[in-house]
Amino acid sequence: MAKNIVITGDTVTGKTMVAIALANKLRARGSTVGYFKPSGIKSFAHSTQEMDVDEDAAVMKDILGMEEQLNCICPIVRHMSSYDELLRISKDELKERIQSCHANISKNRDYVIIEGEQSPWRLMHVGLSTLDITKELGATVICLVNFPDFSAIDDILLQKELFKNYGTERIGVILNLVPPMLKKVVNESIRPFLEERGIIFCGVLYNNRELFSPTIGDIMRALDGEMVIGSEKLDLLIDQFIVGSMAPENALKWFRRSKDKAVITSGDRTDICLAALETDTNLIILTGGVGPEIGTLTRARELGVPIMMTALDTYGTSQVVDDLIGTITVDNKEKIAAVERIVGEALQLDELGL
Repeated sequence: MAKNIVITGDTVTGKTMVAIALANKLRARGSTVGYFKPSGIKSFAHSTQEMDVDEDAAVMKDILGMEEQLNCICPIVRHMSSYDELLRISKDELKERIQSCHANISKNRDYVIIEGEQSPWRLMHVGLSTLDITKELGATVICLVNFPDFSAIDDILLQKELFKNYGTERIGVILNLVPPMLKKVVNESIRPFLEERGIIFCGVLYNNRELFSPTIGDIMRALDGEMVIGSEKLDLLIDQFIVGSMAPENALKWFRRSKDKAVITSGDRTDICLAALETDTNLIILTGGVGPEIGTLTRARELGVPIMMTALDTYGTSQVVDDLIGTITVDNKEKIAAVERIVGEALQLDELGL
């Protein structure tokens, strides 16, 4: 019978990275591994007329070479178009879908890695929260917690109590997006503090550019963009996105505060484009299908700064790129290899019995 491992946490980024690295470590030992995501969100890039698809499920199916259909790997795919889209389906039917698909994936496998919702309590209103799934499947829990500062300790203790109330006494914790400057404090103070309270410390993911920053190529694919210049720099990393909608006299002040950034603006905002080019900018994204004016193009060529065009408006562009932080695509084999290496080295799983 397969051993179930739930990866959960109140975080947008990191769970799929941990799933990739964990699967790689288990397979290196000779174990067979499957992936299961009880509920996800429709990806327009991967979905078809016949099937709604969650992006993480598509990535993991490819990495693990799973033969199961995507609508079994992630049986419930939400459109996020209505608050009651799951309420219209009976709880029994939803539960049956999950049980049936999980049974199929766990068959003849040693481990099933289960990716939880953005927060452990999401979908509690239909009995499909990660808390519910963990209890139903008797899974081992690895909780990923963003750690921007020490207030995250309270989040960890809260999640421990939540799982305890659902019958899970022991949880492992991975600290995510930890500033490197806190390395000594984490090892000497925070780890002992958590372990004294019965929490199993499973590792730290530091705020690493190679893991969390998208490349220009990732951005181009997500936006269905077109490179005007700089197509040879698709591997360049972008650490931050800034929407250039401010008055030109304020632009330089804001742009100077950020390095290795992408500036998002309309092609007719030459003033914003030129201000961005005078600071540490790795990419200019021009929205609304408006190309660069000659002054912008000339200066960008002189400085070697790539320019990308997209048909999306500025707001839509900013929404898409914000979702790229820490995400992984099937096409980006270098990123997958980096995740297996960096996250794999960070994972400490012996005390969980894995």
